[in-house]
Amino acid sequence: MRKRLLGGLVVVAAASGCGGSAPAAAPSAAVTTQTQTQTQTQPQPQPQPSNSPLADCVTSITPWLQTYLDGGSDLGDYQEMGLSSAQGGALRDLQRQAAALRAQGPLPSGWVAPAVGQACASILAARAAVTSKPTGWP
Repeated sequence: MRKRLLGGLVVVAAASGCGGSAPAAAPSAAVTTQTQTQTQTQPQPQPQPSNSPLADCVTSITPWLQTYLDGGSDLGDYQEMGLSSAQGGALRDLQRQAAALRAQGPLPSGWVAPAVGQACASILAARAAVTSKPTGWP
């Protein structure tokens, strides 16, 4: 029994990327299940990229914000979450906004979706402004 339990722990450590350099997936990327004889990681279906940069941005940020709102404190580095620098900054801003709103009482119902949508729209507008300027010498 002891060997089987230790063997299961090794499988869990190996499956979870312990010591690896692969980036972390979104919070719902995998579910680990354990039976009496084996431990296995079952990947969950990942959302397919859309043709909309706004929808892709919202899909990237929302699960991490929800994890924070559900009690997660240190979510790690934005790159480990698979976010761009701008998305990571937006996530930190949304966390601060949520904390300020919670200091006044519960978050308003439905606050997450429009807040993330507005943050992503700002990111895309800033990117469009930068990429629309000509490059090179004046």
